[in-house]
Amino acid sequence: MDDAKKKSLNLEAHEEPLTPDERMRSLVAVIACITVVGIGMGSSIPLLALLMDKHHLPAVLIGLNTAMPAVATFALTPFLPRILRRVPPLPFLLGCVILSAAAMPCYYIFPNVWVWFPIRFLNGLAITGVFVVSEFWINSLADEKNRGKLMGIYGTILSCGFAAGPLMLYVVGSEGALPFVLIGGLVLAAGVPLLIFGRGLAPSIREKPNHSFTTFLLVAPAATLAGFIYGATETNVFNLLPIYTVRSGMSHQTAAFVLTIFAAGNIFFQIPVGLVADRVDRRLVLLVCGFTGLAGSLAIPFATWSLPLFAAVLFVFGGMVAGLYTVGLTLLGQRFRGADLAAANAAFVMMYSTGALIGPPLAGFAMDLWNPHGLIVALTGLCAVYVLIAGWRYLTMGADSREAL
Repeated sequence: MDDAKKKSLNLEAHEEPLTPDERMRSLVAVIACITVVGIGMGSSIPLLALLMDKHHLPAVLIGLNTAMPAVATFALTPFLPRILRRVPPLPFLLGCVILSAAAMPCYYIFPNVWVWFPIRFLNGLAITGVFVVSEFWINSLADEKNRGKLMGIYGTILSCGFAAGPLMLYVVGSEGALPFVLIGGLVLAAGVPLLIFGRGLAPSIREKPNHSFTTFLLVAPAATLAGFIYGATETNVFNLLPIYTVRSGMSHQTAAFVLTIFAAGNIFFQIPVGLVADRVDRRLVLLVCGFTGLAGSLAIPFATWSLPLFAAVLFVFGGMVAGLYTVGLTLLGQRFRGADLAAANAAFVMMYSTGALIGPPLAGFAMDLWNPHGLIVALTGLCAVYVLIAGWRYLTMGADSREAL
């Protein structure tokens, strides 16, 4: 698209400071976009898994196909800061939305798992772009008085979108073309709020980042590793906690219920945690979230005798561990600006995906060694390592330093 067309559509990035009205419109645009995409993801992931299982595909093949979006994340994220210097965020986001929407009917048109591998990879590229740019956009809109609150709102609404996805799939079913067309249309609709509210309001990137992609682990370890720990913990819980629950003597119905409780904690804790992060040292909030995750994972085996107690532990555990994601992003926004912030957000998303890939095999191996409590060992070990790192950073950088991570 040439410069004249970009200007006529008002797709260029915004160069001047936003007015309060423009800031609100911009925030509405990007959060509405990512929420709709979240609903699409929340419905498409179980839909594809159900269809592969229906065709009696080996579990290893299903797992490899499900991992393709994570592979796409590794492939794209190192190049995103460079891409965003050449393509403004708004048209880039619109392109990602269109690509993801187009992928959905392709799954139905080509009902072959081997064809699904490249389709899912391309869809993963699009979804990665949406998440990185959306989180960079929201972080760019925030100031130090409300950054935690905005990221908490973002996390809460996104979690609600993911939770609504399976409900939509339950209503429309998994048979025929309807779910694919509906999900594709829904994802395509994510571009509407961007066009209505976001034109000319996206943040711009002109300069090169001062930090290389891989140095964020050294420059901001507490913030960046928060994404890894949450990715590993969330994936372990959703994949293996139902198995742990059944093997601990509870019913299959209870196993499904515990995931709802964990997700509810994700939804209800993120705004309060974000508000707290706007008032106290955010590194301390990360340390508290990590320590609560450690205590919660240790408490799980001792709570299985009582369903109300088990639910309460999982509710707090899920909410506080999700705070790692919210406050981790908030800390990156506090420390970095412009191209560095875009690169930091990309590194954060890749660390989340790395945790999601490494977590389940690690925890599954631990469960094979000690059935079923190996899962608790894995969850506890991850949180313990993070508490050590976050505690070291908090103590060595000084409690009064708001600028250091």
